[in-house]
Amino acid sequence: MTTRFNTITGRQPSRLPFGFVALGVLGALVGAAMLAGRPAIAQVSNGDVVILAVDSSRIPEPDGAGHRVALRPVGDGVEEVARDLNQRGGLLGRRVRVTHENDQCEAEEAAVIAARAVANGVSVVIGHPCSSGAIKAAALYAQAGILMIATGPRHPRLTSPVAHRGIFRLAGRDDRQDESIATLIAARFPTARAAIIHDRSVQGRGMAEEIRRSMIAAQVPPALVATYTSGIKDHAAIVSELAKAKADLVVFPGQPFEASMILDQADRAGARIATAIGTDVLAADRPPARLLAAVDAFLVMLPWPGTGEGAGGEKSESTAHELAAAALEVWAAAVVESGSLATDRITGVLEASAHPTRVGAVRFDAKGDAVVPSYLPHVWRDGRWQAWH
Repeated sequence: MTTRFNTITGRQPSRLPFGFVALGVLGALVGAAMLAGRPAIAQVSNGDVVILAVDSSRIPEPDGAGHRVALRPVGDGVEEVARDLNQRGGLLGRRVRVTHENDQCEAEEAAVIAARAVANGVSVVIGHPCSSGAIKAAALYAQAGILMIATGPRHPRLTSPVAHRGIFRLAGRDDRQDESIATLIAARFPTARAAIIHDRSVQGRGMAEEIRRSMIAAQVPPALVATYTSGIKDHAAIVSELAKAKADLVVFPGQPFEASMILDQADRAGARIATAIGTDVLAADRPPARLLAAVDAFLVMLPWPGTGEGAGGEKSESTAHELAAAALEVWAAAVVESGSLATDRITGVLEASAHPTRVGAVRFDAKGDAVVPSYLPHVWRDGRWQAWH
């Protein structure tokens, strides 16, 4: 059975001020809980375990031919697992009931939804795929003692600098690309003579320094860190440096066109680079043919897609469905293991050990981040970026 806290219509949802709605509801609940000496979570009269699934697709305005209902990959993934749980007797002998919301990727709407979730006695929240909504709602869920597993948000602020107890993320982090590159080199190219080259821009220089530090920490320090001048055609200077360093692997946090010129000129000068690793900036719709021909392997780091397959970047609808299902699977496993629906006990179990899900074994660290590779190497194959194994 499915319940909706608010009916989806063609009209935009209420945009009540955050202070009047979210803080007002939460203040009353927290105050009552303090008097009662128990967590600020409304009790459910029918005994169901209530799960809230939050999607973030925007609902189109009416077009004159009726109302179009937004897709809900998160909700559908949660419903799939909930049905399976109920067929096997529910959780701790109680029936699982799913409710649905859509925050439309807006922080204010996410706050309204969070307040409504507290009032309705939700046990766990799965979703808030957009970072803005997840970050805003997380503080409210944590204050009320409701556990949340966000599926999709990669912004560091969801779990850093201060982690909220009971707030988890089943996704990688945008600030860990340098670590992912260093881990890849240490695991797959430990004996390579690696060079980092960048264009001296603020972004390029900053990323190059982060990669350098991460490579040193991974015990694969670069043999060369060098720069080139952007906007020119003759890159003999940087090619000479690569040749002198005997570099056979280049990490390139730059643009694909410039990478193709430098690597092509290195190949023509007899200093062919075996492997080039680019940041996600190099994930062009179609990489230059000259670049692909100039190296033996061209790898681009793209966000962990959740299943080890796919082209990275924005999560596809099917991947969002799988991540949402996996989030509920890992939470349900922790409930069974702890024998409780208490957020503190479930949190301890989620951080202590990994649990099997459809996207692999999932464990969370003390901040609430899933222990997954934030970025994975991809190669251009059959007209699209595919995970490299």
